[in-house]
Amino acid sequence: MATRYSPNYFLRQTPNALLEQYFQNKNIDPFVTIDVENKDGTKSSETVKISKLEENQTQPILDLIETQGFEQKTAIENDFRQISERSCKAGFLCLLDEARYEGHGVDIQDKLKATENHYERSMWVFLNYPIIFQNSGYFQRSDKSTFRARPVWKNITPKQLDGDLKEFKNNIIEHYKKEGRGNHCVVEVLKRPDPERYYYFVYLEDYSNTIEEFKDTEFKRTPVKPAFEVIFAYHPKNGKIETNASGIKQEITQLQEAFCQGILDMEGLPDKDSRMYTIEKLKNKFDFTPRDPQDNIAAVHLRLIELEFSSKKRITFTDNGKTPNIYDMIEKALNKQNVPLDIVTVSKARIQILFRKMANEKRAQTITFEISTPDRCTLKDSPVELIAKKHVEKWGLVDEQVIDPLEEKNKIEPVKQSS
Repeated sequence: MATRYSPNYFLRQTPNALLEQYFQNKNIDPFVTIDVENKDGTKSSETVKISKLEENQTQPILDLIETQGFEQKTAIENDFRQISERSCKAGFLCLLDEARYEGHGVDIQDKLKATENHYERSMWVFLNYPIIFQNSGYFQRSDKSTFRARPVWKNITPKQLDGDLKEFKNNIIEHYKKEGRGNHCVVEVLKRPDPERYYYFVYLEDYSNTIEEFKDTEFKRTPVKPAFEVIFAYHPKNGKIETNASGIKQEITQLQEAFCQGILDMEGLPDKDSRMYTIEKLKNKFDFTPRDPQDNIAAVHLRLIELEFSSKKRITFTDNGKTPNIYDMIEKALNKQNVPLDIVTVSKARIQILFRKMANEKRAQTITFEISTPDRCTLKDSPVELIAKKHVEKWGLVDEQVIDPLEEKNKIEPVKQSS
């Protein structure tokens, strides 16, 4: 979980030697003034380098920042906020993920693990590998996002270079022009390992707006053209695409169609009725195995199931751990209404996975997520959620009707990601 930014806390946690390097990179002399007590009890001022301060001496550094001009102060605060955002376990894992990308040609895992805390790791990468730092922010943001999934072709190496994305950009622009926005488009492409997937962060011009802001001491109203974001992810091994965008189902389908045509060289989505998730088997008592021993899963519980009798009639059963068995509740309710189980379909399920407590953890991890047909799953891309995704497939809750490429030309060698 990302930490809330506090200037004092940030400066206490970040080693002074790295802070000194940061200010030097900003062409700011890393000298601060401190009060010292003389032998005779009087006090005087002394100028020292930041690296000579005690690690908890934050006020001299804050004073140094305050002496900078408006633009410089704003840039420093923005940098420190971004570094603070990565200063957590999730941020650290995203830094490692991006550092593993073969295009960078570096191995910094041992260096990062040898550092004292997440703030030191984050600042060190910011200073020494700015591209890795920048790209890891995309991953951290996507790990907090919920995607809609759709089965497509497997084992395609998607288009990644900016020069190959013209058709895709044009299709996305045309899609949003109907809403009176999206006139300009920029796409950032990133590859991520374990499991291999490709992310497309699409930025489009949003509606014009006016923001109220202070420029130093001056209060201003400034016209702006902000950007909004749409995220796509393609998983070659599973043959699925994921989309994070606002809009109704038909609009999301149109975006997925544009992705298939512009990025995967497909004619379109395989089948308008294709389902990403098949959870029908959950209406009968279900055994959540197999489980991989290395994933340390202690227990799995079905906490909610929604049954559909027709397009207009649904009934939801919830297990909070204190009520009777959820399948006993289903049997009792259906018998009461004289409804055969065979004519009922499962439209939504909530599953809880409990993990065994690890030695370095204060408490055992628990994750609860929902799956809704045909294509909605609330699992994101954090490490623990990737474990859950893997087991959702192992339990047969992902539809197997995914398609392999028909032409060998789709299987090409990977190319370097955009940066």
